[in-house]
Amino acid sequence: MTDEASGRAGDAAETKGSGEVDYASFVAVAADVNAVKSPDGRYRYVSPASRRLFGWRPADLEGELEDDYAHPDDLHTVRSARRELPDAEYLTFRYRVRCADGTYRWVEASSHHVKADDTWLVVSTLRDIAERLEHEDELQLRARTDPLTGVANRTVLMDHIQQALRRLERGQHGAAVLYADIDRFKVFNDSLGHHVGDQIIIGVAERIARHLRPTDTVARLGGDEFVVVAEDLPDQQEAVLLGDRIAQSLRTGIHVNNEVYDCTLSVGVAWTADPQRGAASLLLDADLALYRAKDRGRNRVEAFDEELRAAATSRLTTERMLRQALHDNRIVVEYQPIIDLGTGQPVGAEALVRVRVTDTNTLLLPETFLTIADDAGLLRTMDDLVLATAVDQAADWHARFDGTGFGEVAVNVTARHLADSRFPGAVVELLGCAGVPQHKLQVELTERTLIEASNSAVSALRSLRQAGIQVGLDDFGTGYSSLAYLRQFPLDFVKIDRSFIHDLDVSPTERSIVGAIIGLAHALDLAVVAEGVETETQRHILEDLECDRAQGFLFARPTDPETLTTDITARNNRS
Repeated sequence: MTDEASGRAGDAAETKGSGEVDYASFVAVAADVNAVKSPDGRYRYVSPASRRLFGWRPADLEGELEDDYAHPDDLHTVRSARRELPDAEYLTFRYRVRCADGTYRWVEASSHHVKADDTWLVVSTLRDIAERLEHEDELQLRARTDPLTGVANRTVLMDHIQQALRRLERGQHGAAVLYADIDRFKVFNDSLGHHVGDQIIIGVAERIARHLRPTDTVARLGGDEFVVVAEDLPDQQEAVLLGDRIAQSLRTGIHVNNEVYDCTLSVGVAWTADPQRGAASLLLDADLALYRAKDRGRNRVEAFDEELRAAATSRLTTERMLRQALHDNRIVVEYQPIIDLGTGQPVGAEALVRVRVTDTNTLLLPETFLTIADDAGLLRTMDDLVLATAVDQAADWHARFDGTGFGEVAVNVTARHLADSRFPGAVVELLGCAGVPQHKLQVELTERTLIEASNSAVSALRSLRQAGIQVGLDDFGTGYSSLAYLRQFPLDFVKIDRSFIHDLDVSPTERSIVGAIIGLAHALDLAVVAEGVETETQRHILEDLECDRAQGFLFARPTDPETLTTDITARNNRS
């Protein structure tokens, strides 16, 4: 109650004789409207607050039916409450009251059924709840929308998928779920900052929504992932065409702060006409199709099929096998010698991970499980195990072969390693505990890892080099990078991918490409290692091109450390 209202109430109360308080005066200045009505809803008394709340003077309302001032859509609520009140004695309900200016205001009515002398009356308090409803609407909106983009969230998405599937029971055409992901979004986030990344996400959401029908739903699941639910699509092809339109919606780029950023979308499509399908299952199918779109090069649309289902089952089986292999200590490290082409002598070996299969006692090669291990979050654990094993092996070789020119060990590292600021220090500590000179370790990373590396990852590479550890780019020529990247990142050597070496002895083009890579790498003071050397002719060509090192089946296949140690010992004894 305001000071002015309190003053008025006090003045009114004092008009009574000594010792008496005029309680009605407090009702007169109350913020809520107090009303007395007859059982048929006719106002008998209305407090002065009606002027402030509705614009009506009490005299305007007294003698009138409350139905005449209720919103037409709320008449049923008002009349139902009036009928129930004699039995309930007390009711609270909400409805809209027509104001003097023609607008409507939401109120919460608390009504009591009371008897005065021999007459039954209804005493009501009408409270303005506009702000409360606005707050409730805001909370409800937050619970149903993505806070960044304003599109639907996962809760609404799953509800809409379920509704779409239920409508299939009424003979509606098929429903589709389209799972979209911004390609290489991490690069935008890491290089431009999260603020720009957020603006790109907002722009993509707007573009997608612009290409949908009113009955379609777009939701953001978090990060850079969006899902569209579309109904009444006659077949899968129509769903794929919708996916194409969504992907093409970014063709003009996303504008942020007067800059235009070229973004692309990968889209996975799952369509069904079966009302018995589950919402989660359909979403998973679309996610699998999205995975294939990314695996096939990004910036494309792929539809789910039974081949994908079989692949998903196989991936799940492989993931379970990897978890069990880690538990059972069946992760094996083999080593392939690296040869100095100038001397023909082995100078080190690359550590290569394998998984031992108990049933057949065979070893699985990394190309059959590395991608799955990465997706399952197991790759970091496996790489840590390989690194620790390789350092222990390097310690053994250092003790045996120090001074012979052999003893370097190369290991592969992932983006997850490099993103961890503690990684360089942990590697240096590991080498120190094992008594291995730091220059004996080489870390290799793929082009994809390098190009998508964050600033912290580049810092990690610099820290490793400053500690004396050699850093190399593996499988050069197979990813996104150009030769220009060789001078932008802290590297000591590059490894030419085996795909360039395979036809080196029959293709002048391949020879020219390999020669160009070697020449530029040397100009940048980088050593060059050729992978996959299988013939003497390939070896001689690499020597003519002044390649520094090589590895491949011509020299030795990957083998266990015991066998390689025996071979190196025998070679040293012959020298």
